Amino acid sequence: MSLNFSVFSHLVSPKADDYREVLRVFSEARSEFVIHLRPAEIAGELHVPVAEIEILLDQLAEWGNLDRSRDHVDAVSVEEFYRVKWLYQLSARGEAAERALEAYEEALHQPGELQTEALRDIIDYLEALRRLLESEGSPERADYGKLLRQFNHLNDCFEEFTVQAQRFMQFLQGTIELHGLSLEDFIDYKDRLIDYLQRFVGELITSTNEIEERITALERLDVRGYFAGISLQARADAIDPENLDEQQREQQRREGRWDGLRRWFLGDTETGSQAETLRARAREAIPALLVALQNFHDQRETGSDRRRDWFQLATWFAEMPSDEMAHRLWRVAFAMAPARHLRINEETLGIRDQSSETTRTSWLEAEPMWLEPQLRKTGRTQRTGGQRPIVDLSKEREALRRLAEEENAQIAKAHGRLLMAESAYLSEFGTLESAAFDLLLDLLGRAMVEAVGRAANDFPVVVNSTDGSLAISLWQTEGRLPARVVTTDGVLEGPDFQVRIVAAEGGAHLASAS
Repeated sequence: MSLNFSVFSHLVSPKADDYREVLRVFSEARSEFVIHLRPAEIAGELHVPVAEIEILLDQLAEWGNLDRSRDHVDAVSVEEFYRVKWLYQLSARGEAAERALEAYEEALHQPGELQTEALRDIIDYLEALRRLLESEGSPERADYGKLLRQFNHLNDCFEEFTVQAQRFMQFLQGTIELHGLSLEDFIDYKDRLIDYLQRFVGELITSTNEIEERITALERLDVRGYFAGISLQARADAIDPENLDEQQREQQRREGRWDGLRRWFLGDTETGSQAETLRARAREAIPALLVALQNFHDQRETGSDRRRDWFQLATWFAEMPSDEMAHRLWRVAFAMAPARHLRINEETLGIRDQSSETTRTSWLEAEPMWLEPQLRKTGRTQRTGGQRPIVDLSKEREALRRLAEEENAQIAKAHGRLLMAESAYLSEFGTLESAAFDLLLDLLGRAMVEAVGRAANDFPVVVNSTDGSLAISLWQTEGRLPARVVTTDGVLEGPDFQVRIVAAEGGAHLASAS
């Protein structure tokens, strides 16, 4: 049976805004249990002449958005009784279209926030199913009414969670591409988002582990053996509950939903789980935000914004009155103009002065250009004048060499200060010089970015320094007082992490200075 979508025709009409206002009045009246409306009532609500409203109502009735019936209530004479007047109300198709448009607008404006309560609900429904299967023992003794209700709740909750997860991934991408914010607003937003991501990733890791355990427990109880009975129970109120084809499709649909739930959290042999992908996307958003912050700093220093420049250029192209003007703008913007040699002989210059040639004259129509023999042979001409004096830069090169040696010595000394045979807490480091402190900050910063969102059993975190010469192993510690690392530039206070710093495998390690 073909479907008629004429109820959506008003959306592409030139008077789409007027039609939407009229249908909005009907939707609001329907929410207040007012069924019928007269043209005069709608005109008074919208402050529009009744004649214009009647034209809109008749067209909506023709499209099927409205139903109309004869209105005899206000007739006080035979003439008025026979004069055609109409009462209008939303049709069944029109009401369905309004609900669809409301759902569409709600989906567009819904924020990309993933509610972690949905994870707890999934855990509770899986636990309730496990208890039901354990208490009943076999499919022959199962209470399929209870199982059907629990599976329906689980499917609804999981479907809503997956929709929110998809919006959340799109939201993360949008945060990385934020434009139009000031630097202060972006920094404030960045801090709030990173705190949100840390809380979300921690909750996702914990909940995913619990969901995996419960799915595995249900499969040990042969949950798939109950789907046939659940499908029969789901079709108990159907017109033909004994239809074998429908029963088989219902069973396949429920088995497919269970497989989707299992793949989402446990993955399969070929690909990882969607939960791992979601966690990775959330963790990747943090360094991406830091890159965006660096771009803000670069824009403030250089005073340019490439995106804004391209957008302005596209606007100019769109506003060009003709193709010829657009081509001219193209040549100006991208230097697409014909070149003319500057180093030519006197005869050619004289001919050029007498002709009307310009830089836009085609090479095929222009007079030939006679180049100097030396220019044609080597691509450059002999410069005239005296020889340039030779500048002695030996002192500057010597100063640069000494500076490089001093820097290498400081780096080697810093390496020797930080290298350790056993792990230690930051509070045990003692006083650090500036070079060693900078190197320690680099290692801690890279390790803490990698540690964001990890569970306790995922430690230690092992990362290399920026130059690849050192590797740090970082353990998460609890219950220790904050560490105070004394340096020649000041005092650093923070969590007392347990770390171990060694030479990286394959890294260019500098020997410690004596």
